[in-house]
Amino acid sequence: MLPDAQRRGVGTELLQVAKSSFDRLQLWTFQCNVRARRFYEVRGFALVQETEGARNEEKEPDARYLWTR
Repeated sequence: MLPDAQRRGVGTELLQVAKSSFDRLQLWTFQCNVRARRFYEVRGFALVQETEGARNEEKEPDARYLWTR
């Protein structure tokens, strides 16, 4: 995402739409993406798994998050 497009509430709004449509959401992000991890955690997602990244294309350690209503 472009830096000047960040922190305008668009991501939060899109996440709210998804949360209103589903009882459970799951997502992955890279462990090194501290900003994304903080974004999801603040919005109620819980860390449920971390991997060494062997199963993703980038081979980068990743983290799985879960949100339930």
